[in-house]
Amino acid sequence: MDALVQHRARPGLLAVLRGAQVRWHAAVSAAFFVSRALLDGAGVRVNFDIAWMFLADPDDLKNRLLETFYYFHAYPPGANLVTGAVLKLGGTHPAMLAHAVLELMGLVLVNSFFYLCRASGLSLATAACLSLVFSLAPSSIYFEHLWLYACPIAALLCFSAALFHRALERPSFGAWLGLFATCAVIGWIRNTFHLVWLGAVIGLAVLFTPRGERRRVLAAACGPALFLVALYSKNLAVFGTFGATTFGPANLTTVTVARLPEAERDTWMNEGKLSRFASTSVYAGPGAYLRFFPSSDDPRWPRSMNLLERSSVGAPNYNHWFFLEVNRTRRSDALVCMRERPLAYAATVGDNFSHFFDPSTKWHPQDDQPVSPHHQHRSVLGWYEKVYNAVFHQLPFPSFGLYAFLPLAVGWALYRARSLVRAERRDAVARGALLCFCVFQIAFVLAASALFTFGETVRYCYDVESMIWLLGALPFSALWSYVRVSRSR
Repeated sequence: MDALVQHRARPGLLAVLRGAQVRWHAAVSAAFFVSRALLDGAGVRVNFDIAWMFLADPDDLKNRLLETFYYFHAYPPGANLVTGAVLKLGGTHPAMLAHAVLELMGLVLVNSFFYLCRASGLSLATAACLSLVFSLAPSSIYFEHLWLYACPIAALLCFSAALFHRALERPSFGAWLGLFATCAVIGWIRNTFHLVWLGAVIGLAVLFTPRGERRRVLAAACGPALFLVALYSKNLAVFGTFGATTFGPANLTTVTVARLPEAERDTWMNEGKLSRFASTSVYAGPGAYLRFFPSSDDPRWPRSMNLLERSSVGAPNYNHWFFLEVNRTRRSDALVCMRERPLAYAATVGDNFSHFFDPSTKWHPQDDQPVSPHHQHRSVLGWYEKVYNAVFHQLPFPSFGLYAFLPLAVGWALYRARSLVRAERRDAVARGALLCFCVFQIAFVLAASALFTFGETVRYCYDVESMIWLLGALPFSALWSYVRVSRSR
């Protein structure tokens, strides 16, 4: 155990800058920028769509950012803050700044993935090749050219895994603070990664940290945890909901009430089992609820929460105050469905699980139509996407492809992690803990997407796709090393 708590001698700054791994990071970054320049030359353009449900009206973001940020309840407000900054700073060409932000996130993702590959024991050349191939996957390219939280969340989550390993291998208050701060930022952007998830990350950090160093871990976690709790507390005080969003029950409705046969749903409504909102789609704008309320205006709320539409983009205003009551009621409806029809709910969850490994580029309900957010990307790279999907998602098992080996890869990762942690050397424990961290993230995202949403598991998969690739590559690398050693004997 003494070897576990000994600190490694830290190299000087010049030695670090001259290190082989730093040079490889530079080479990977250069190759990434070259590939993006070629994609730009081929005609792939960023889709700066700002009409998403999780965004406020662009005029409000540009002219009343702080008020809009404070009174946004529908989804976590982080994406609105970033979008507002892009609209303010981008001048007459905000799409160019948005593209730069997305490319920066892509750069973070490819370098973080490269770090994870090296930290897991892959060679420099293998790690670099795998990272670049991942950055050239159609899903990486498409999401990196779409103003959506998918690319930033995938990048920050992969970056958090790198910080987790770094903090365990070379512990310091700053290293742990960086990890937990990154996780808190993720929670401000994406409601899937909520306070319970942050608590689990802190728990993993404490679990793999020597007893004498755990106070430092907990001390570093306090500030970021309070930062996320502050969002929840503000929403509780202002909107009566302790959470990052008020739309959680709407997501749960998609796997419960929305799956009911229409006749059965109407019967339950007449019997009083379900509320008056049960027959209205969760995707309907506030205009669909006018018949349930005396007026769309409420003086308690600012202008942005009273308007039925976001006029500058011609889209429904999902931050309307109607949804405070609607979604609170939907939670009760969803729980009734789960209690009355548990087998139907289980079947829906099973259906979600079966689609988790479909191509991440096929996430949008209207992907085959011109309204798809990837229509322009597909017009340039559609042929490449088809070839890629045929290889990765059809061979050797149709509908699953190479992802069919994930259970084996996860099992190998857990077995390998166990042996590494038992070695009780700091570097070995850090490597084993990293494998456990990746397994946890994959399991968490899979469970969240299957249990609480419907038809969105494919998009959720991209959040952890880099970790899936990592766990999938490690057994093959170990097998190849074994074969080489056996041949050399």
